[in-house]
Amino acid sequence: MVFRQAWVTIAVLLLLIGIGIREPAVAAVGALVLLTGSVARLWSRLSLERIAYRRTLRDRRAFVGEEIEVSYSVANRKALPLPWIEVRESVPEVMPVRDAHSSPSAVNGELYMTRSTSLAWYERVGWRHHFLCRQRGYYHFGPTRLRSGDIFGLFPAELQVETRDYLIVLPRLVDLPDLGLPAERPFGEAKSGSRIFEDPSRVVGVRDYRPGDPLKRIDWKATARRQELQSRVYEPSSSLHLLVALNVNTLAAVWEGYDPVLLERAITVAGSVARWAEEHRYAVGLIANSSYPGADRPLSILPGRDPDQLTRILEALAMVSPFTIAPLEDVLEEAVRRLPMGATVAAVAGFLTEPLAGRLARIRRRGHPLVLLWVGDERPPHDLGDIRVHDLGAAMRALERQWAAGQPPVADRPAAAAAARPDRRPEPSLSGVPAPVPILAASATLRDDDDPVARWARPDGG
Repeated sequence: MVFRQAWVTIAVLLLLIGIGIREPAVAAVGALVLLTGSVARLWSRLSLERIAYRRTLRDRRAFVGEEIEVSYSVANRKALPLPWIEVRESVPEVMPVRDAHSSPSAVNGELYMTRSTSLAWYERVGWRHHFLCRQRGYYHFGPTRLRSGDIFGLFPAELQVETRDYLIVLPRLVDLPDLGLPAERPFGEAKSGSRIFEDPSRVVGVRDYRPGDPLKRIDWKATARRQELQSRVYEPSSSLHLLVALNVNTLAAVWEGYDPVLLERAITVAGSVARWAEEHRYAVGLIANSSYPGADRPLSILPGRDPDQLTRILEALAMVSPFTIAPLEDVLEEAVRRLPMGATVAAVAGFLTEPLAGRLARIRRRGHPLVLLWVGDERPPHDLGDIRVHDLGAAMRALERQWAAGQPPVADRPAAAAAARPDRRPEPSLSGVPAPVPILAASATLRDDDDPVARWARPDGG
């Protein structure tokens, strides 16, 4: 360290002293120090010029229990060789690397993975690492710090590569029979595929007004043209609609933190129901009283039949955090207003408040088939009247014991796999069931071709 700061002074003094006392050896040492320091300094300054670092994630999405491969490469695109270069990569703490050593980082939730090598002129070196996805969420790899310098190691140089690559780990999915739900009509819909409800978004014509027609059905422009009241005629709805409502609350008070067991159970059930609905050609949607990253509104995906609908729902579930932005009853009230008549609501909860129970009962009285998928260890604490309740707590506890023991998952998730990873199946999680912990920070979501945080922050949710 002293030499790095005073090498010029030392070299000049030795050179002057040698000349002054007429000692060629001392002067030669001073000249040698000056020459060596100059060469080393110049080498260090040029060492990280035209260095190309690249990180490539084979997959942008994975399921819990899967292993992903990340490829790295560093290339020296100049004639000056590098006797040593150190690459220090920031990686997620909850995704242990299989074939490399990692060390603690100053950033919460991250680890450092370090690799050292040398580069000749115009040489490229590549390597791969495998990471185990142990926990759902949204993660990033990077930034990366490159460190190199001269051949003597006297003047190290550093370069920060701010590029980050994002990965979203989707939640576990299971088949409905393994949750204790019937594979066919688990929510009690009629056996007939014909629907008696109309889709208000599809107007096919007008007719004369009939007593009892609601005011919102009247077409005022057609009424003005014909000078008689005219009512709109809607196309009958040909799709079954299902809205999955996820209650993120797991404890009565926010300051108590949250119960990660109940939260993960609810997310697994919500994702499994959404997958089942997509396979049975439902127009499926999702709401939750958690917020999008970088946004101040609840998570909301309206029911739809878009080919990417299941992917969007699973991504949203992957980024769900224990933070709640509003009571679920308020989020439900706003979402139900935009549902077509006869749409089914599947509420998923491990914690139930009296206001939420009352709101569910009112939605049921409005004519919406409603079912509560209960994942708690105790029975629901409030009377729900004629609302159908499926107690999934025992089934989920059995599945958790299987996963903790390393047994294979029970779902083959064909539709979800096509949306995320068509060529791989999930492996069992190596971690057991977590204990209650304080509230942690929220995650985000990812699309292959977009900034995930910006996408979820948009008013339309993506």
